[in-house]
Amino acid sequence: MNEAQRIYHALFRRDVPPVVAERFAQASARLEASLPPAEVAAYQRALASGADLTALELAARYTRKLPLLTRKLGLMAYLAETLPENQALFINEHSSFAAGLVHIAAAVLHTVWQMAKGLWLLRQVRHA
Repeated sequence: MNEAQRIYHALFRRDVPPVVAERFAQASARLEASLPPAEVAAYQRALASGADLTALELAARYTRKLPLLTRKLGLMAYLAETLPENQALFINEHSSFAAGLVHIAAAVLHTVWQMAKGLWLLRQVRHA
């Protein structure tokens, strides 16, 4: 699985559209060109580890490790947001106070789980 597909699937659980993959590859190359080789190598090790990228990114953002992973997941989210077929992923079309509270509670629990998992993965990736 290539880099764009792996990141897109981690975020959205579906195949990356070709236009997004192409734009991601172009922006990613420019991004990597401006960074030290050690930072790019650390990112590539994390990607190759097969770890849960969203959990790893959350922990990396919190600990300020693997900044390239954080930047690339953000880049993919920005690119995905530009497609009309992804609009429902970014815009809530229905409002309900009760449903909102349930979604917030679920998101908090999910984030706590992702952070714990991500910190463990970050430790594994850094020691590999």
